[in-house]
Amino acid sequence: MLTYLAILTCTFAGYAGAAPLSIGLAAVALAALSYAEHARLYRQADELGLGDVVEGVLWRSLLNSVVAAAASYGLGTLLRLA
Repeated sequence: MLTYLAILTCTFAGYAGAAPLSIGLAAVALAALSYAEHARLYRQADELGLGDVVEGVLWRSLLNSVVAAAASYGLGTLLRLA
């Protein structure tokens, strides 16, 4: 539920014409929420010696967060301009 709130907040930031810095803030929030949700699995994988795999997963999660935040900010901007 918090992830949807972060995305919605970023959309409203785009609608309000806030600085694009809100994309980065929303991306960090989304990545942190994703990490918190799967932290136990990451620790178990790290204990099994799969640290490189976990690191790759975390980078891809951050990239997905940036894409989701940028898309929601762009949607808010489009709604403001329409």
